[in-house]
Amino acid sequence: MAFWGDEFIFDGIPCSQFGLMVYHFGSNGQEDVSFQNGSIIEDRLPARFDALTYGLVQNQSLEYTLVFGANMESIDARQSLDRYEVEAIATWLTGHNTRKWLTIVQADMETFRYKCFISELRLITDGDYPWAFSCKVSCDSPFAYTFPEEYEYEVKGEKQICFLNRSSYNGFYRPVVEIKLNSGQDVAIQNRSDNNRLFQFTGLPNSGSLVITVDNKNQTITSNTDLNLYPYFNMHFLRLCKGDNYLNISGNATVKLICEFPTNIGG
Repeated sequence: MAFWGDEFIFDGIPCSQFGLMVYHFGSNGQEDVSFQNGSIIEDRLPARFDALTYGLVQNQSLEYTLVFGANMESIDARQSLDRYEVEAIATWLTGHNTRKWLTIVQADMETFRYKCFISELRLITDGDYPWAFSCKVSCDSPFAYTFPEEYEYEVKGEKQICFLNRSSYNGFYRPVVEIKLNSGQDVAIQNRSDNNRLFQFTGLPNSGSLVITVDNKNQTITSNTDLNLYPYFNMHFLRLCKGDNYLNISGNATVKLICEFPTNIGG
């Protein structure tokens, strides 16, 4: 989608803090980028007219161009960017070791953000004075992400829920699960929509208000104690099928699913 918002936020800092806004500048502008539909993995044999198809790989990262520069008040006053401002802007946007969050401020994108690097930052001048920049935005995937959403369930015994996975990705989505154990030593989540796959802790030590955080994508388990909780886990990390997931949650605990759904909105 083309951007029409006039502000962006990168690494938690709005561009307005530097007196900048998003806009077209001469022949530069936001490019309409096609949806990243992935690469087809297949073989073709001389004896067959059709392909042997193994599937689709959606690992092409989304890239697009962002153009921004001095706001309208600075332009009207003919106040171009000085060397110190240019240096501060370049330091803010480039040279990071990890991808940062980028949000485009406009009504239809207020719930989405991109995880990206900014590179190829170029200064745009007019009459030898610096007024604007263009840069390449390189995302970590074909998708934007929703802001973190939390879904909390109080369980005493067993609770059955229907959980909607709103991911655009056709494969599994793996949320973060936070468990606050109220009593007992066992807690489990069975996903009936995933061949009854069972995510389960058993025989947990009774340490009062134990809080467990499971990052199912990275397969890490942490807690508010120094205990090693891996021996108590069946190592079946929770995954959600696209669409409705029918879950059975058992135990005596507060269970929270934290999701940042990948969403195919282009760039």
